[in-house]
Amino acid sequence: MAERGKTRSRADGFTAARVDEALRIANTDGVHPALEYMQLAGVPRQTALRVLCSPALHRQRERRRNPR
Repeated sequence: MAERGKTRSRADGFTAARVDEALRIANTDGVHPALEYMQLAGVPRQTALRVLCSPALHRQRERRRNPR
């Protein structure tokens, strides 16, 4: 598979939806509740920490032509 820059696509739509919801929680309630939500939702801890600790790397919009 060819590399596409530094970011990888969201291969798992279920996890992507949980991450998006966690980002909404982080914006309203803070990072700790968002991390707890992702842990309960089954998001891998490494992914959760990367997303919550690196807001500059958050995906701003869906890059696919036909989102899932």
